[in-house]
Amino acid sequence: MSTEQLDRLKSIRVNTVVKLYTLVLLAEEERHGYELMKLLAEMLGAPIGPSQVYPFLNKLEKAGLLGSRISGSREKKVYYLTPQGYEFVKELLEKSLSVLHTAVKILGKEKVCLP
Repeated sequence: MSTEQLDRLKSIRVNTVVKLYTLVLLAEEERHGYELMKLLAEMLGAPIGPSQVYPFLNKLEKAGLLGSRISGSREKKVYYLTPQGYEFVKELLEKSLSVLHTAVKILGKEKVCLP
């Protein structure tokens, strides 16, 4: 990874639920921007606009965490995590575990764990 990419990686802030969920959705499978916005809106119960998704995708791509390709007859740009992107998401989720542990303590295990 180049010095420029390392500097960009340091500048990435996952400071919103939209950004976190975007990364999780991309870790599941490659997706195009509109699909991400639609899934995020369903997950969060609120409209999600292009300005909430595309600047973050562009930043991730410039940092080398995302790749993209044109797909289908409608030539949609499809985004996918690079190997560095998967490592970034893995580290981020590991750091987020402490928040989940606190949620379990506050809510109680029966409210948090699915059957």
